[in-house]
Amino acid sequence: MRKWFVLILVVGLLLIPALARAQNNVTIANLMVQVWPEYDRPDVLVLYDFSLAADTKFPVPVTIRIPADAELNAVAREENSSLFNIPYEDPVKQGDWLAITFTVDDTLPYHIEYYAPLKKQGDERQINFKWSGDYTVSLFTVRLQQPPSATNLTTDPVLPEVSQGPANTIYHGTTINDLPAGESFTLSVTYQKDNDDLTVSSLPVQAGGPLDGNEAGFSLVASLPTILVGSGVALIVGGVLYFFLSGRSSRSKSRKRHSTRRSGDATEEVAYCHQCGKRARPGDKFCRSCGARLRRE
Repeated sequence: MRKWFVLILVVGLLLIPALARAQNNVTIANLMVQVWPEYDRPDVLVLYDFSLAADTKFPVPVTIRIPADAELNAVAREENSSLFNIPYEDPVKQGDWLAITFTVDDTLPYHIEYYAPLKKQGDERQINFKWSGDYTVSLFTVRLQQPPSATNLTTDPVLPEVSQGPANTIYHGTTINDLPAGESFTLSVTYQKDNDDLTVSSLPVQAGGPLDGNEAGFSLVASLPTILVGSGVALIVGGVLYFFLSGRSSRSKSRKRHSTRRSGDATEEVAYCHQCGKRARPGDKFCRSCGARLRRE
């Protein structure tokens, strides 16, 4: 029994380096890191967009580490230019890091975002970003979004690539080829800002879709259900009124006919034959029974 235990222990110790090498063999083909201070919150929004190398044996578990004091906001997969949330294991604290593990099924882009604290002292802002370097990255890109009202911005290392985005937002960036596993990347940023304005408040509002002329004025298609309901209610009300008024008219005519008969019966002349006693009809001059001449008052 003891021999079997020793054998299992030895095999396990031999497998641990193999498993570690298997994880290190996972290569990230390209990784875009975006650092957006004071974007939509008074914190630092960090975005990771990456895809694995084409020769990766899928599916494969991937562990991405973020700072322990960060707030994880999303783990997603990009498909047809849209992001879809994917399941991931509960983050595990590892010293100064939070380890997030999930399964990558293909070479499509995957997305992670989190908020990190922003250090403030008066008008001075300071950011300290670090990539843990757990995987080899063939193409590593960093982009820093400068808040519109920020001044005196400095970075270490220098981000030489400068570009302009919406609402004159300035981006600073750099690209590194073949960043090996085990080699981390750190970025320190300082700038001055005398307000708490967020970048998102200065960006232009995007239209929800092209205008087709139906947004203003009357739209027959949009109003058709209302028209049908209104017509139905009108027909029901009209039918009730017609039934009620036609019933009153019929009863009124009937009363008039009955009244006429009663009036005629009361006013017409009643005659009886004085010879045989039979009642004569109006206008008769002679009795229809015995032929005697009728006597009328």
